[in-house]
Order: sequence, then C-alpha cells, then structure tokens
Amino acid sequence: MPLGLLAAHRAGSIADRAVLLFCVVGMSVPAFLIGYLLIFTFGVHLGLMPVQGFAGIDKGIPEFARHLLLPAIMLGFAQMAFIGRITRASAIEVLNEDFVRVARAKGLDEISIVVRHCLRLVAVPLVTVVGTSFASMLGGVVITETVFAIPGVGRLLV
Repeated sequence: MPLGLLAAHRAGSIADRAVLLFCVVGMSVPAFLIGYLLIFTFGVHLGLMPVQGFAGIDKGIPEFARHLLLPAIMLGFAQMAFIGRITRASAIEVLNEDFVRVARAKGLDEISIVVRHCLRLVAVPLVTVVGTSFASMLGGVVITETVFAIPGVGRLLV
C-alpha cells in the first residue's frame, strides 16, 4: 500500500515508473521462481536463511521467524504487487477529486490530505481485492510449501 501511495503521489516521475515496474514484475514472475531465487540468494549464496524445513515455535521465536521469512515473502510477493497497482490507481483517482483541490487551496500539507481525506476512499477497492486474494494465497500455499519442503496446510489441502 505505501508503494502504491508513493507512486500515486509522484505520478509520472521516476519513482512512479519504478513502482510500476516492480508491480508488473511481481505479478508476472511465477511464485515458484521467486521462491527459488530467494533460496539461491539468501540461502545458498549468502547463507543467511534456512532453505527447507520448519522449526516450531518451541525452538524459539528467532529460529521460528527465520524459517518463515522466505516462504512468507514468496507467498506475499505477487499479492503485494497487485495491491500496489490497485492502490496506485485508486489513489490517483482520489487525488484528482475536487475536495482534494479545496484542501490544497486551504493550505493543508500533503501528508494530512492523504492520511485524513484520501485513505478512506482508497481503502474501499483494497478491501475487495484483499478479500478475493485470500483464495489465491491459499492456492499459493501448496506451491510455497512444496518449494521450501514444509509440511503444512498446503500438503493437507492436496
């Protein structure tokens, strides 16, 4: 959501183009490829993260979080890109409304205009998107657990 708001606020700039590029790549690249890139980069090349298996919470919260970080990034990457695009489109539409022009004419700063006046209207399409993306994330759990060799809900779903 913050990426979409940044892109909408700076529509047409380099930041906007970079966020749009990130969103297009995030929605285009298959989830399993993102997972394998994460495994290669952070697990094999840098050696920072475990690449398979699961550590329960009984092993400690830091170890539990280390085992969940890469699968969570893989699972949420496409959804983050999609939500960023929807946020950008909705925010551009709201920022061009008359009440925003009136708020700027009154001398309100941009942060208060976005936070106090625009976020409520931007959130309406986001709630719909987040609700429908739950099913696709549930399907993505199967792929994520297969890539990272995690026994869990995805295997149970199959």
